[in-house]
Amino acid sequence: MISFVIYKNEIMKTNIEAYKTDITTKEDARFIVRLLQFVISDCIMNFDLEDSNHVLKIETNREIKEMVYGVFNKQGFYCQKL
Repeated sequence: MISFVIYKNEIMKTNIEAYKTDITTKEDARFIVRLLQFVISDCIMNFDLEDSNHVLKIETNREIKEMVYGVFNKQGFYCQKL
């Protein structure tokens, strides 16, 4: 999904990236989101733990896949971009 955000009178293209994960608890989801927000502070994130793929969605205007993979792998979790 692609959306547009107006920031300081400039239109910025944003993408919503979705990742299949093995995160199953709210505590782990909060932990991963906090770590990701430290590394990627200019985005909006949310988890859908009720989805069978435990989907993490991230709204951003830049390429972040490798950073996301790095955080997940370092903490012993799995994720795959959908």
